Amino acid sequence: MTVIFSDEKKFNLDGSDGMRTHWHDLRKEPKYFSKRPFGGGSLMVWAAFGYNGKTNIVFLEGRSKVVDYQNILKMHLLPFGKQIG
Repeated sequence: MTVIFSDEKKFNLDGSDGMRTHWHDLRKEPKYFSKRPFGGGSLMVWAAFGYNGKTNIVFLEGRSKVVDYQNILKMHLLPFGKQIG
């Protein structure tokens, strides 16, 4: 049986958006930014791994729709599926 795990993660760049986690440098004092009407931006990444290896990290732009996610799998997972599974 072949198993490959894939997932995506959103990192908020300007404080929390109500979720429990956001990116900040733990080595520095926290800085507080004014809240902007449309948030401070975020970064979305995707990657996959299996028993024999992993894919590269993919940086996603904007909001992803079903077609966008299917294209990510087609371009970044299918070419490596047999190698990493």
